Amino acid sequence: MGYRPQKRRTAWEDRFRTPTIDDLREHYNKQLAGLMETARSLLLSLPGVVEELSWQGLPWRWTLTYRFQQGSADSRPGLYLVPDPLRPKISMPLPDTVVQSLPLHRLKRHVRDGVLQGRKVNGVLWATWDVTSKTQVGEILEIVAKHYKPAAPAPARNGAAATRGT
Repeated sequence: MGYRPQKRRTAWEDRFRTPTIDDLREHYNKQLAGLMETARSLLLSLPGVVEELSWQGLPWRWTLTYRFQQGSADSRPGLYLVPDPLRPKISMPLPDTVVQSLPLHRLKRHVRDGVLQGRKVNGVLWATWDVTSKTQVGEILEIVAKHYKPAAPAPARNGAAATRGT
């Protein structure tokens, strides 16, 4: 038996080396890299969003996670952008209350299908979509904009807001 060199792992698969965003994009063609960047820029444009790159284990490996409410009691991310080498994916954990409030009949078919075909784990539905177009990313993120709003600012004290303009 001869020596066989091991296949080099992609940056996405290598748990022991934290990749850069560029490392995660390198396996995409220009179109898919652009879709991943579109998703990132739309997410980062939302108020109060925090992006973090973290190891999520199998099958997601190195994934970009997004938290929508600073200081929230729920420390789990509200959205995951998975840089799967075949095609980027977006996954969103949706509590039952959010799923019940969604106007499923008004959602675009691919968005509705991602919700209806999601897996339920511990009372949370994990809706997942392959990222295939900029329009699709925007339609998926409409759910984010409606259901993961930043915390409201604290009310003014001593009637300061009431005296404005008087």
